Amino acid sequence: MKVLKIVLLAIGCIILVLVIIFVIYLLMNKQGVIESSEIGNPELEQKVLIASQGSDFKNALVEGLSTNLEQRQIYIKVLDVTVLSEVSEEDWDAVVLIHTTEMSKLQPDVKAFLDRAHDLDKVILITTSGPGTWKTDDYDVDIITSASKKEELPGLTEDILRRLDVLLSE
Repeated sequence: MKVLKIVLLAIGCIILVLVIIFVIYLLMNKQGVIESSEIGNPELEQKVLIASQGSDFKNALVEGLSTNLEQRQIYIKVLDVTVLSEVSEEDWDAVVLIHTTEMSKLQPDVKAFLDRAHDLDKVILITTSGPGTWKTDDYDVDIITSASKKEELPGLTEDILRRLDVLLSE
């Protein structure tokens, strides 16, 4: 009986440690909500929507994209992915969606947007994941994958800007 209690106590402690580690992991990787902002005049000819989740990496990426696009006289609207239900891709020349995979799935608001969008040719999907390689096969959309590492920012920003140049020149 004593051995059984010791074994059960040991198993309980192991489970408790695993739960604590899992909760810490979730808290460290929780995505924040970003504030909406607008740069430039909505009357400008070209309009780019950037929808993102919040994290240090994603915030720096949005900042780099916004700064570069602002110099090109392009109207930019930045918003959190949780308000994508209020957006129609038809109002934009290009849409950049920046999200993190959640259990090997698209972020739900991003998925809902892609499900109802009529013109996925103007959408660039930026997917971050631990290894930086996960991508969805469910949509015929331009996808860039990345790990959320600061050293990836310059190359990732340039890649997105090149793809935006193509979209905006059409």
